[in-house]
Amino acid sequence: MIDRQEFNTRAEALRPLFEDRLRIKARDLRQAFHRAGRELPRGIRGDGALLGKTEHLVANPHIARQLEDAPVWDAFNRVTTHLREIDGKARRRGQILDRLAGIAFNILVVFVGFVIWLWWRGYV
Repeated sequence: MIDRQEFNTRAEALRPLFEDRLRIKARDLRQAFHRAGRELPRGIRGDGALLGKTEHLVANPHIARQLEDAPVWDAFNRVTTHLREIDGKARRRGQILDRLAGIAFNILVVFVGFVIWLWWRGYV
């Protein structure tokens, strides 16, 4: 049996981790995991699907009594551990460097194309 209060407490504890580490604001777990998408590994996304489904089912006390609690708490632990390991600053720095690398590559391609065009026209 899953205790609704404990589940909601743990779900609320995950919300600041999503905001701090991944810059994702969501009203519930299902939306948070949906917005995180491919930024999370496949196993963590599976845990997120379980937690999102459980969040919906726990609202009904009769169904909450039928759910096993061990897989849900294990999923919470895995997700929390993964989110705590993410370094938000390094992640943002990597995104900025990726964009700059893409821009630099595009400039290089245009420059090489221009030089080839000059050579083809006989100016070089």
